Amino acid sequence: MNSRQKEILQIAEREGEVTIKELSVRLNVSEMTIHRDADILQEQRYLFKKRGAVVYVENSDRSDTDFYREEKRRIGIEASKYIKDGASVIFDNSTTALECARFLDGEKRYTFYSTGIECTEILSKYDNSVLYCSGGYYFAASKGFVGAQTEAFVRSVNADVCVIGASGVDVYGGITTPYPMHTSLQKAIISSAKTVILVCDHSKFERRAIEKICDLTVPDIIITDSGISDSVYEKYSSIVKIIKA
Repeated sequence: MNSRQKEILQIAEREGEVTIKELSVRLNVSEMTIHRDADILQEQRYLFKKRGAVVYVENSDRSDTDFYREEKRRIGIEASKYIKDGASVIFDNSTTALECARFLDGEKRYTFYSTGIECTEILSKYDNSVLYCSGGYYFAASKGFVGAQTEAFVRSVNADVCVIGASGVDVYGGITTPYPMHTSLQKAIISSAKTVILVCDHSKFERRAIEKICDLTVPDIIITDSGISDSVYEKYSSIVKIIKA
């Protein structure tokens, strides 16, 4: 991955979705060059292309380019403390939610529900727990399942807790994602659980992606990292409970 491709990926990660034309202007190269770079990044499952734009793909299998990796690890550790012994838990396939799955107490007993390959692999290591997995259309870019079959599985679940991520958290725009194919699945995951835990690093605040999942008031708790500014923390904590890891 060359430096320009890394910059494209960083911009896409920050903004969720960005047009080819805007990348061309910001990086001072031709749109054809951006298309070529985007094709390479799509083959490597870092983003996917749609008409005239690129969309960032959440994927935990990228140790060299996963931004805010340490922050996500701390968030995951903190979030795991809110999963009690005997709880039933459904995870989405976001990188930060997967960090929560990694740090659960292996001595406790849980019931897990998963819609993603990586999440399933992580949760399968907890020998004292029960694991249910969805089927559905496999979306290779995020290593997870989407579509009607996946959503039917999720709607059959009555979980104690769901752990979800987001690409944008905004007072007016709510909780958002850049992935149209994931929006209805995220909504179903939220509806399936009594308690909603949103895990996201500080860079996701004051940012909107194109697809709204829910209002800011829907999560019962948001767990973020200490990089969140005091002004942003005060602004959002007056609306929803926020924990800094």
